[in-house]
Amino acid sequence: MKRGRHEECSICVCLVLCLFSVMLPVSVLECSAQAGSATVAVSPPSITASVGQSFSVNVTVGNVSDPYGVYGWEFTLNWTASLLDSVDIIEGPFLKAGGTTFFTYNSGTQGHMIVDCTLEGAAPGVNGDGILATLTFYVKDVGQSSLHLYNATLVDGNSTNPTDIPCQVVGGYGYFTSPHDVAVKDVQVSPTAVPIGTLVGINVTVQDLGGFDENFNVTVYANSQVIGMQPVYLTIGSSANLAFTWNTSGFGKGDYKISASVSLAPGEVNTGNNTGIANTPVTILTPGHDIAVIGLILLKTVVGQGYNMSIGVFVKDYGVFSETFNVTAYANATLVGTQMVTLASAEEAELIFNSSTVNMTKGKYNVSASAGPVSGETDTSDNSRVDGLVTITIPGDLNGDRSVDIYDAIILANAFNSSSGNSNWNPNADINGDNAVDIYDAIIMAENFGKTNP
Repeated sequence: MKRGRHEECSICVCLVLCLFSVMLPVSVLECSAQAGSATVAVSPPSITASVGQSFSVNVTVGNVSDPYGVYGWEFTLNWTASLLDSVDIIEGPFLKAGGTTFFTYNSGTQGHMIVDCTLEGAAPGVNGDGILATLTFYVKDVGQSSLHLYNATLVDGNSTNPTDIPCQVVGGYGYFTSPHDVAVKDVQVSPTAVPIGTLVGINVTVQDLGGFDENFNVTVYANSQVIGMQPVYLTIGSSANLAFTWNTSGFGKGDYKISASVSLAPGEVNTGNNTGIANTPVTILTPGHDIAVIGLILLKTVVGQGYNMSIGVFVKDYGVFSETFNVTAYANATLVGTQMVTLASAEEAELIFNSSTVNMTKGKYNVSASAGPVSGETDTSDNSRVDGLVTITIPGDLNGDRSVDIYDAIILANAFNSSSGNSNWNPNADINGDNAVDIYDAIIMAENFGKTNP
């Protein structure tokens, strides 16, 4: 029988509705099954990091509901080896909730790792959510890479017939950008010696070495005190010269290290170039006459009786006049020596004092030095200095414990065939003071080996 167009349309609509009513329950059941199944995933699924940074991701398990629970697990992860290095792999807490675990991994191949973990003994499996492992990577270059997670396996705790627990696997993705990097390239000061109250000019050069335009602050210091700050905006690769003026009023005499630092850019890792120091400190001078002992150094802290003791004394002219004066060094009350020196304003010098210890008794001596005073000097508080202890002992007693024994021989052996400037140089091992640790020092030690101070 021939049907009309209207009747045919009605039949089609009925067929479609019937088909939809049959398919709908199936579709809903499939979605429900997916929503209820376990998952193994990279978390977070997307990572953004800069070259030079390290970042961590977790491999997580979720929605596990199994009669026996998870007894063991395994996964494989691949990444682009030219962009990332694997740094660390740490077991997460998920499986530990069930008892003692055995955790192992193999990341010997670049860009690839296999990670495994299982419970030990008759332990119950674990259900629920948690972290299987935490993976840390170092970003080597700019680019993008998948964190391809696959072969993820969850094994249940059925001891007689262990089976895999079905799970969905979700990997991750990384976006690796040029680093944030701002730097101090240069710090210049002028003048470098001024009376109190004088203005000092400071020029700081900064540069954007990273892959982003940056806003940051530049701060200038005299020693640790802030003397100026300026904001700056730089585009990628550009630099700027910033001028600062330091008013030295209110600062005392002395030597001031001038430095500049830039504030960290967001996510900046390379911070070693964020600070720069001027090559020459600024010396603030007393308006009149003023000299000082600014340092002492013992060339040897242990000296064999009869050999020379050497002391370095550093002196400086903090006045505005050239000065000629005497510098005297002592070991306790024993005079080591006196030297005359002439210094221009703001000039400093090191004087070396050498003295035989033939007439010095064995023991420990405090080392001191004094300078001047000079005519018209009012501040003499820094004209003397006590700094350092020297031990006069048996030749060959290198550690100053009053005996020559195997411990001294070890010290000599470690410094043997060295001279000043070598990495293994030890001035105390240079017994005869000829600037070399050699056979002659070994002979002196051998002659005194076994001796002990009374």
